[in-house]
Amino acid sequence: MSDPQIHPAAREELYETIRHYAVIDSEGQGDLALAFESAFYQHADSIIDDPLLFNVRHRNTRRVNLTPRFGEHYIAYMIWREKVVILAVAHAKRRPYYWRKRIAEAKKLF
Repeated sequence: MSDPQIHPAAREELYETIRHYAVIDSEGQGDLALAFESAFYQHADSIIDDPLLFNVRHRNTRRVNLTPRFGEHYIAYMIWREKVVILAVAHAKRRPYYWRKRIAEAKKLF
């Protein structure tokens, strides 16, 4: 499979989370922003390598937690027209499933 398609809102969530960790980094907490970005891309690569590896959660969407270090964050994605479409880069304890409306949006976008 080719590189994933990323819903625009999911891309913004990724950048927002990286910026959040960059602020923490500037307070002397280390390399969290870079580590989060790396974890995201490692897990995205795992999705591309085997999109069916992770469990179906809701309406054919799947989820992979960014474990071990960022396990409270996850990538929600679906397979649409033989492409992986990332729907959200979400925090597990905030607004669960807020991104479900993106399923229909993604089908129009991709």
